Amino acid sequence: MACGELFPRVGFIVTNSGMEAKKVIATYNGRSEIENRIKEGKNTLRWDKTSCHRFAANQARLLVGCLAYNLLHMIRDSAFWGENVKPSIDSIIRRLVKVGARVVYHARRRHVHAATAFPLARHYRILFA
Repeated sequence: MACGELFPRVGFIVTNSGMEAKKVIATYNGRSEIENRIKEGKNTLRWDKTSCHRFAANQARLLVGCLAYNLLHMIRDSAFWGENVKPSIDSIIRRLVKVGARVVYHARRRHVHAATAFPLARHYRILFA
């Protein structure tokens, strides 16, 4: 328990690995981060929905889901660059993608107009500039 913590961080890892304890903990922490990304894809983009009986159709659905995840991850990295806490993929979908906006084509340029009361308009300008 570190000084000033209210709750101690106690956890147990049972392994037969010959690595030292700090390396085992670092390995498992990295693994948990990967599992969080997989859980985010399953819950948000429905990667686990393989309802078709054909393998090729399920594979295509999973590939499109992976492409969507990568695009949303790029949006998260570019629109929220330099911020300490980055939003989840679900939050980006709800707050940036599912927003009504008007796209105007004018002289070889596109202008995206969001509502004036939209609090995340700054992020739209970063993405579409």
